[in-house]
Amino acid sequence: MPKIDFSQIEALLNSSSSFSLSETQYREMTGRGLPKDSNYIVKRSALAKFVKERGLRIKVNERTISFEKDE
Repeated sequence: MPKIDFSQIEALLNSSSSFSLSETQYREMTGRGLPKDSNYIVKRSALAKFVKERGLRIKVNERTISFEKDE
């Protein structure tokens, strides 16, 4: 399976300190559905690795992902 393209999310990360994406917005930006397990999304998913490399944290609440910059 090819890598997920996070370029649109990365553009948002570069222009904002924190933001949220709905499940629909995530699908539109990456072409992939959001994994069902919230714990997996935050700790082990490709998205978790992507944001950790950039010094960010993610939280999932009601199928909405919040991106926050570490302080």
